[in-house]
Amino acid sequence: MLGGEIQEMFVPNSNHHDAAIGAARLVSYQRADDVPMEAARALLTAHVTWAYDKFRDLGAPEFDVMQHVEYFFSNFDAVLPPKGAYFLAHDAEGGAVGTGSLRRVSDDVAEMKHLYVHPSYRGTGLGAALIEARIGAAREFGVSELVADTFRGNTPMISLYHRLGFSDAEPYDSAVATITPELIPHLRYFQMTL
Repeated sequence: MLGGEIQEMFVPNSNHHDAAIGAARLVSYQRADDVPMEAARALLTAHVTWAYDKFRDLGAPEFDVMQHVEYFFSNFDAVLPPKGAYFLAHDAEGGAVGTGSLRRVSDDVAEMKHLYVHPSYRGTGLGAALIEARIGAAREFGVSELVADTFRGNTPMISLYHRLGFSDAEPYDSAVATITPELIPHLRYFQMTL
């Protein structure tokens, strides 16, 4: 995957409530210049805003949404080869409908970050496809461990991680903890041995 730009087509789960949703394709970007940055920023902002609301519902302190977005894009090279992997899912018209990134934390560990699927594509299996693409990229890196986190109340994501073979883990030095350490008690951590 890291050598090629486009992964095979992803066809939404036929059980999804909206039969009008078409296929999406996952693109693994190799260079920042190729990334449609406006769409990438919009998806990440939507993701962090959505997560902010969920964190606040759990009693987490307020935090600066845009600080997280700016931190990610100011360190964007960390999610591009050879340090990481960056994926966008595009609908038939080319619009960005999902995203996920991977960053190498050490020689042996990579961290999955910022999985977000547009509400119209939730329940289609696109989230699982984005996770599986990042698992594949981590394997290509040759790391032996993959880690991830989500907020404690994110039941669908927790179930998805478990279904895809992740186990619960102790807190690690995540990117979220670097920016906003007060969120650590509100996170749930996962690990997969590759």
